Amino acid sequence: MEKKEFTRTGREVTLADRVMDRIVKGVAVITTKSGEKVNGMAATWFNRVAELPFLVMVSVWKENYSHDLIKNAGVFAINIMARGQVETARHFGRQSGRDVDKFSRIEYETRKTGSPILKDCLAFMDCRVYGSLEAGDHTIFVGEILESGFQKEGDPLIYDRLDYPYMTEEELKR
Repeated sequence: MEKKEFTRTGREVTLADRVMDRIVKGVAVITTKSGEKVNGMAATWFNRVAELPFLVMVSVWKENYSHDLIKNAGVFAINIMARGQVETARHFGRQSGRDVDKFSRIEYETRKTGSPILKDCLAFMDCRVYGSLEAGDHTIFVGEILESGFQKEGDPLIYDRLDYPYMTEEELKR
């Protein structure tokens, strides 16, 4: 009998999930600062939206700690991970900022919005929220890029589902 797998939202993995896993996409850490609180989350659901003004979007699960921080602060940064930074992406994707300070050992700086820019990322886009759209269990935040740049040379980290396994029933219950 095949072992069931679940998304982090607790939904059983479907064939549509498996198809989506085959789409080539990059990996980023979405960061924000609201008041004195900073947080970051790993993401693959980000993209360009418009040229004038230059807009990008991130899709954030409503249960993520970062969701309310972005909503309240109206700012976020997209930190593009470089090849070889799977562990950094896991660090930001496998634990909640409600329970742990994800930046306690991560070097970062801030730019125009105050959102953390990871010193070791490949590139960044520092954004002010331009608008948002409720999309099921996620919110799509559209951001206007206020500043962007490269932190180092290299190639982007490409998402591979095997690097971020789905959860088992036992893990889901934790």
